[in-house]
Amino acid sequence: MPGYDAHFWELPFDPGLLAEIPADVFAPVDEDLSSDAARVRREVLEELGEVVRTRLTPRQREIVELYFYVGRTQVEIADELGISQQAVSRQLFGVVRNGRRIGGALNRLRKIAEDQGWDPSEWV
Repeated sequence: MPGYDAHFWELPFDPGLLAEIPADVFAPVDEDLSSDAARVRREVLEELGEVVRTRLTPRQREIVELYFYVGRTQVEIADELGISQQAVSRQLFGVVRNGRRIGGALNRLRKIAEDQGWDPSEWV
C-alpha cells in the first residue's frame, strides 16, 4: 500500500486474502456521504487508529505501521529492525500452540475490537 494514511486500519484476518480485496475498498470515505455506514466507518477507523497508537507495545506498533501503513514486507522490516523475518511474523500474527493462536499484535487488536463490540461488516 503506497503512502501513510493515519485513518486507515484493517481488522485482522488471513493475510492471504489481502490480494483479493479491490484497491478502491481502501479509498478515503467521501466526506459528503451522510449515511450511517460511512459515519460508523469513520468513527471506528479513528478509534482503531487510537488503539494501534496506545494499546500495542512500541515494537508491535512499529512493525504494524511498517507492514500495513507503509506497505513493507516482513523481510524488509526484519532487515530495517535487525531482527529475523520470523520475529516480525510472530510480532504481527503470534504463534499457534495446541491449536490456539497466542500473542501477536493482530490477535491483541482482534480482542480489543471484540471488547469494543466492533463489527467490521457494518463499516467495511
